[in-house]
Amino acid sequence: MKYLVTGGLGFIGSNLVDYLLEKGHEIVVVDDLSTGKESYKNPKATYYNYSIADLNLMTELTKGMDGIFHLAAWARLQRSINDPLGTNHANVTGTLTLLQAARVNKVEKFIFSSSSSVYGMQENPIMEETMSTNPLHPYALQKLVGEMYCRLYSKLFGIKTVALRYFNVYGPRQIIDGDYALVIGTFLKQKRENKKMTIYGDGRQTRAYTHVGDVVRANLLAMELSMEKGESEIFNIGTDRETSINEIAKMLGGEVEHIIPNPRGEFEERRKAANYSKALKILGWKPTVTIEEGIKRLLGQKS
Repeated sequence: MKYLVTGGLGFIGSNLVDYLLEKGHEIVVVDDLSTGKESYKNPKATYYNYSIADLNLMTELTKGMDGIFHLAAWARLQRSINDPLGTNHANVTGTLTLLQAARVNKVEKFIFSSSSSVYGMQENPIMEETMSTNPLHPYALQKLVGEMYCRLYSKLFGIKTVALRYFNVYGPRQIIDGDYALVIGTFLKQKRENKKMTIYGDGRQTRAYTHVGDVVRANLLAMELSMEKGESEIFNIGTDRETSINEIAKMLGGEVEHIIPNPRGEFEERRKAANYSKALKILGWKPTVTIEEGIKRLLGQKS
C-alpha cells in the first residue's frame, strides 16, 4: 500500500515510517522540519519539505495514496499558550487542508494523531472515549477540533477516519532539548549532563507512559481496520497503569530537585491513565512495553 505520513521526521512519525517500511509499504513523507530532524530520514522513503497548510501542494502529494497518517503538529501545551495563532494554523488549518486534499483525491483512510489532553481535568483519572472533553489550553482544543473535522469529513464526504488519542508517548528519538521536551526526555538530558532532575511540584502527578513502539503499531492497526464508508472512530492509545514523576526519576536514577509551587499547576492534571478496552476490542491493540522495560532500553542507548 502507498501511504502519506505527515510529520515523518519527528519523534513518533519517524518511528512510524521505519515500521511501515519494514512491513513492505511505499511511504511518502511531508515534513517542514520545524521540529523534525534530517538525520531521521529512511533511504527507502520519499521526502518533501512542504507546509501541510498549502492546499495545492497537499492535493498534489495525496494523489494515488491509499491512506494518510497525519502526525504533523506544533505540539505541547506551553507553545500553544505562547503562540495560539501560529499553533492553530499548523494544527487546525493543516489538518483541515489534508482532509480537503484527501476529499479531492478520494483517499480512503485518514489516521489522525490526537492527544489525551482533550480530556483535561476529569473526576475519574482513568480516561474513556465516552467522557466529555475539557481542553485546558489551545493545543488540546486544536486537537479536539481536528477530531471534529475528521468526524465531519467522514459524514459529509465518506472518508474513513480514525483519531488516536495518545497518552504520554516516550521512546527512541523523543525530544530532549528545548521547551517542548517531555519529562522523560528532560530527565535523560539532565542525567547525561550530570545535573539534578527537575521535578515540578511534589512529583506525585501520574501519567500513562506509552512506548512509541506500541503507538506506531496502533497506527497501522487503525489503517488496516475494516470500516464502512463514512465511518469514524476514536481510540485511546495508552496504558492503564499510572506512573508518577517521582517513580520515573527513581527508575532513571540520580539526584532530583523539586520546584514548588508547580508553575504548571493550573494546566496540569494530577492523575491520568487510559482505558484502552475499546482499542483492545476493535483494533486488537494493547500496550506491550512496560515503563520499566522502556526506561531500560532508553538507558541502554548511546548518548
